[in-house]
Amino acid sequence: MELVLSWDPEVYVSFFLVFLRTSGFFYIFPFFSRPYCPNAVRIMLALVTALLLAPTAELDPGLLPLATDWTGLVIPAIREITVGVTLGFGALMILVAGQLAGQYLDLQMGFFTASQIDPVMGGRMPLVGQYLYLCALVVFLGFNGHHHVLAVLRESLQRVPGGAPFSVAGLPDLFGMMSWLFYASLRISIPVMAALFLASVALGIIGRAMPQLNVFVLGIPLRILVGFTLLVGLVPIYVAFFRDASSERLTVLFRMLEVW
Repeated sequence: MELVLSWDPEVYVSFFLVFLRTSGFFYIFPFFSRPYCPNAVRIMLALVTALLLAPTAELDPGLLPLATDWTGLVIPAIREITVGVTLGFGALMILVAGQLAGQYLDLQMGFFTASQIDPVMGGRMPLVGQYLYLCALVVFLGFNGHHHVLAVLRESLQRVPGGAPFSVAGLPDLFGMMSWLFYASLRISIPVMAALFLASVALGIIGRAMPQLNVFVLGIPLRILVGFTLLVGLVPIYVAFFRDASSERLTVLFRMLEVW
């Protein structure tokens, strides 16, 4: 019996585009974008995910005439990678916001020069930034944020067909995501920074009233004590903020998919 293999361009092109989207997603996704995760693992996860999601993916009808000419798939391929990276970046933002806020606080508490080499992050990591990053990560996992992000990836294959032309309607939300990163980091760090500012003012007043007192030596442990006391006391507020912010970021991702 002769076995005949048929060539269906739509199936192969659809799988190729889905694989590119999942590759961009896993390249920047929080758990797999770290140096400890080998590239082979990311590629395998992207391949398995593409095999599972490809049957439900939509393909733009205007792309089918290009299926016989692979050079015509360059722009759609770039777009699919961009969509995947954007979805992964949306999941990463809440964690980076905590890390960025920790950098602000490290500078105020005197820990900026004491940054440690973190083999997980693959570079220097501020002490307070590590603390807030892990806090955000625990909250993200606690309310199954990774499940919701994977659901966004699956939903994107329905709302944003593979190979569809670029649309600028989603750019405001994309730029809003980047500006929100700095806004969230300031919201996280402002209470502690305000307390440290008041502590500095108090030390200045004490220094003027008691010139013989070494305010510099006294100020270092005082700022550390005030900072860590507030960081521990604000844990319930941080947990609520990270939970609400994660839910809000997922809502923004869904809204971007509707207009992309």
